[in-house]
This record gives sequence, C-alpha cells and structure tokens, in this order.
Amino acid sequence: MSAKKKTLSGYKACRRCKLVVPEDAKQCPNCGSEEFAPRWRGMIAVIDPAKSCIAKRLGIEKSGIYALEIVEE
Repeated sequence: MSAKKKTLSGYKACRRCKLVVPEDAKQCPNCGSEEFAPRWRGMIAVIDPAKSCIAKRLGIEKSGIYALEIVEE
C-alpha cells in the first residue's frame, strides 16, 4: 500500500470552516468563504451539533461533513 494517501475524489474543503463541498462549489455554504483546499485528511459527519460533544470541541455549529485536517501544499 502506498504511503501517499488520496483525498476523496470530487471534493474539496473550505479553508476557514473545513466543510467538505463538491469541487465545483464557488463559495462555502457554511461560512461564505471562497478559499478551498483540494487536499485534506479525515472527515467527520455532524448530524446534530447541539448534541455532539465532538462538534462542540471542534467548534462546529452546523450539520455537515467536515475535514479534520487541511493539508498545506
């Protein structure tokens, strides 16, 4: 197995809030940022942020799929 890990094809992550969005998105629907990272690692799906201790710890206030780490190039 290769040491280089692949990002989920067809998606990118917002640099500000880390929401995972389709590659063709121009603006983040969560925070409004237009800055995206094509490479990111790990993800978390948040369904009910008010009841999630992990979402609270990560500062996530809206439902969605979030990257755990943005990979700087």
